[in-house]
Amino acid sequence: MSTKRSTAQRRSSRPAKRIPAPTRRRRGLSFPVRLRGTIALLLALCVGLTAANFVSEPRPNAVSALDEAAGTAAFELYTLERDVNYDNAGQKKPDIIRGTNTADSGDGTVILTAPRIQEYAALPTALAAVTINENNTSSLEIVPLSGGPEALVPLPEPGTVELLHAASKNLIGFAFSSAPPSRRYWKTLFVYDAEDPSTPPREIRGLDGKPVTVHNWDFVPNTFSLVVQDESGTMFLADALASAKPAPLGLHAEFRGFIPGTKEIHVVDASSDPTNKQAKNLIIDLTSGSTRQLDLKAVIRNDRSWPGATLLLNGSGRYAQSTSENTAGKVTSVLTVTDLTGSETLFRPDPAWARIDGYCLSPDGKFLAVEATAPEGAADHYPVLPAHSRMQTEIVALDSGRHTRSLPGFLPSWCR
Repeated sequence: MSTKRSTAQRRSSRPAKRIPAPTRRRRGLSFPVRLRGTIALLLALCVGLTAANFVSEPRPNAVSALDEAAGTAAFELYTLERDVNYDNAGQKKPDIIRGTNTADSGDGTVILTAPRIQEYAALPTALAAVTINENNTSSLEIVPLSGGPEALVPLPEPGTVELLHAASKNLIGFAFSSAPPSRRYWKTLFVYDAEDPSTPPREIRGLDGKPVTVHNWDFVPNTFSLVVQDESGTMFLADALASAKPAPLGLHAEFRGFIPGTKEIHVVDASSDPTNKQAKNLIIDLTSGSTRQLDLKAVIRNDRSWPGATLLLNGSGRYAQSTSENTAGKVTSVLTVTDLTGSETLFRPDPAWARIDGYCLSPDGKFLAVEATAPEGAADHYPVLPAHSRMQTEIVALDSGRHTRSLPGFLPSWCR
């Protein structure tokens, strides 16, 4: 769907009304005539402003690729495929979000397309998608899986959306920053009910009662609560639906997500010992507020390699982590699983997709979705959440390391 805006304005073909001679006076018009003129001017201004607002109102960029008879059944997994190439007419090829089920084969079903898709979040009957406008501001759209019309989320003003997540059947949350020259919002956290479009997004407030500038956040699984880390590192537990006072969770260097199948979160604190720079891993139980330290066995690496993110697989110290190495200008990666007994290699990408960029666990805990990048991939230079094209998502069985499937794109919904 085109994102161009029409600026043409209709001009009235009616001639201007003459004021009858008897109503004219030496020192101007009579009060009734002046009043009628003022009313007419105000009406004209209202019509003009309404037309101008209509023209400048953002429109959906995404186009649903589903037929209206497709139903509303959700897929098990979604991926985003960006394309930096151009067609013969000089138009950028569209980005695509695909849906698939783990038992299926092939590249999946095309859900929607748009010129530039930044990110998305999956609801049971819709996708929330952040698309990028021609001026690099964001549009946030709700795209039904029924194949129905797309709907825009009313953002506070022109700006950018990031850190999009979804919860339950209808709730999404996101960080919003105003476009220049406005400085009203900066990574301000909002929540929005997709089933109540008449209600605008609501700000989440921090421990001080003020709107929070967010560094990282996520919904607590299967709840309307959310864990928030603000720009200072302060963390708290908030309610997305009520204005109840948030519960403090302390000051931490990193918030790394939830332990699978629990209401426990993994946080990291920097070491307070200058002689030992080893970071301290902590587990916070949100149901009790208790905190415990988690000792993780280190992966042995050479001096030329570097680690990826630590993905906890349980609360006992088992984790997945990539190790990457640059050899003669080419980056190659391997994914290992480590527990207290040591490390073992789980997955090594095909040389055509040699670099691992991210990974996460499936909801049932049986598979890992691994983002792999082709060495010849080109940077897409998107203003928020830039990535590469081409990228691929590899599905790997956690128990055996067996590679079960490859899907075009990245940002698998299991990681969202």
